[in-house]
Amino acid sequence: MPRPRANQAPLTTHSRRSPRSRLRWAPLLAVAAVLACVMPATATNGTVWTTLAPLPAARDFLGAASAPCPPGQTGTCVYAIGGRDAFGNATTPSTVSGRAESYNRLTNAWSTLRPMPTPRWGFGTSSAPCPPGQTGTCVYTIGGFTAFALTGPDVPVATVESYNPVTNAWSTVTSLPAPRGSLAAAAAPCPPGQTGTCVYAVAGLDGTGTALGQVHSYNPATNAWSQPTALPTPRHGLAAAAATCPPGQTGTCVYAMGGVDGTGTVQAGVRSYNPATNAWSPVEPLPTGRYLLAAAAAPCPPGQTGTCVYTVGGRGGAGFNALATVESYNAASNAWTTLPTLPTARSHLAAAVMQCPPGQGAMCVYATGGSSPTGLHSAVDALDPPLDAAGR
Repeated sequence: MPRPRANQAPLTTHSRRSPRSRLRWAPLLAVAAVLACVMPATATNGTVWTTLAPLPAARDFLGAASAPCPPGQTGTCVYAIGGRDAFGNATTPSTVSGRAESYNRLTNAWSTLRPMPTPRWGFGTSSAPCPPGQTGTCVYTIGGFTAFALTGPDVPVATVESYNPVTNAWSTVTSLPAPRGSLAAAAAPCPPGQTGTCVYAVAGLDGTGTALGQVHSYNPATNAWSQPTALPTPRHGLAAAAATCPPGQTGTCVYAMGGVDGTGTVQAGVRSYNPATNAWSPVEPLPTGRYLLAAAAAPCPPGQTGTCVYTVGGRGGAGFNALATVESYNAASNAWTTLPTLPTARSHLAAAVMQCPPGQGAMCVYATGGSSPTGLHSAVDALDPPLDAAGR
């Protein structure tokens, strides 16, 4: 575990050992603690979560993505954007945030950026090539809700905005064809007839509170939306990520996982969209049906190869509960693996992937924010799935 700099928040690791095990190994652990002060930290192997500097402001229903760091910094950062920053009650609605912040793994610190022009919650978030007239990678925020309704369904918007880390500025791009909230987003190859990388907006809710199966793809090269094949099962509160296609297919697919269908039933179903064929395929369902979960694609856990989809937290049923469940899907085997649980159970959170903190492995899954029955969370945790090829 890397030692924090003087101005850093400490990094805390979480493992699962029994009290008897701790007593048995206490002498060796004491020696290891001394050696840790003079030797480089070794990587975790997927059994330990690391708790990092918390979000400057606790919130849920936020979006997260990785992209180049903002001006004055180098490397890749995780961006946390928007969400709900205060609970409401029967007479006062929850408040909505436009906050935008970036996490730098080298300093274990957050930077406050220009806020999102349209404060929102329940929107889709993804990084992809910047829109026309700009270069590099931008972070896109898609649809969502601008307020919480005290009665009736929340009213979604079609707004789409992109943040450019090079200029620390937001741009408004072509809106969704129709307003939508509680959707999921991921970047993958564009559908047939187009080239390059597109951002896919998957399912969600319309203004009447009806679950949708609609899928739209945004092409940054043309600043235009198209409509690929719809998700067979309409749902909202789902998660999406792009990873290797399932057995029998090639290329990169978009995976849609969990959520709630039009009848209010929590879903465990997982489907993959192949941009080459413009078709959805069912794959092995989630071991734990969930909604309001987060997902991201990263190297597979120890003992597996390739890229896996990780699902983190969420809710598992009726009532305001929160799960610490973490599972990964391996497309090569069409199978799920249960992983160590989140240090803090929460739903309404966001996830992104970038390089691990110094001294750890290659790539980590970062879980940011969220909420539980105890309130809003500012927690940020990183899971290092594998050891890298050099054994670090």
